[in-house]
Amino acid sequence: MRYCLAMPPPLPTPTPGGLGGVFASIGAVAGPLAMVIMAMRNPGPVTTLRKAGAISPDTARRAETLGVKEPPLAPLVRAGVVVREPDGRIWLDERRANARQRKLVAIFGAAGALIGVLAWWAIRG
Repeated sequence: MRYCLAMPPPLPTPTPGGLGGVFASIGAVAGPLAMVIMAMRNPGPVTTLRKAGAISPDTARRAETLGVKEPPLAPLVRAGVVVREPDGRIWLDERRANARQRKLVAIFGAAGALIGVLAWWAIRG
């Protein structure tokens, strides 16, 4: 087969029984697992507010004093999980926080079950 300059050379074909697939599989699992571990090490705004006891308008605290930054806080304020008082203090709405956590667990559980079924289906062929 002849190649011209406009046509790139073909990629090498993987050898049967090679380890390329194994390393790709390890990377596909290790990457997301590392992100989950990093997320679990750094407490989020919900955990920080719970530990500080900021769970009502009376016990609301300023975000700066708790070390909570604005970017991770903004979606929680929009969802109503974190309530911002007119004076700038914030507090955690426990009921909405628990409902949001249950919803996320259900979504990730369903996604995990779907991935498991698809993997089983792909293996069974």
